[in-house]
Amino acid sequence: YAVGRKFRRKGLAEDLVQAAETLARKEWGYDEVYLYVEKRNKAAVKLYKKLGYRTVWEDDKAKTLIPTESGQLKTAPTVIVCMKKRLG
Repeated sequence: YAVGRKFRRKGLAEDLVQAAETLARKEWGYDEVYLYVEKRNKAAVKLYKKLGYRTVWEDDKAKTLIPTESGQLKTAPTVIVCMKKRLG
């Protein structure tokens, strides 16, 4: 999921994460969840840590797609962080 720029800093991302956790726990019966996030997305990493997620591993050889000014996509290096949370 993603939250548009004009809707950020209003608690929407936290609400979305908690809704996904509730769905995973109550509807699907999972007792833990995992997510992937780009390490450079510091705000998201901070939010996930605040919500109880812990880093499991990092992939420093990952690639991501970046839009160019012409509207094309180019591949660029990134670091992917896998995070995990036990659901209570």
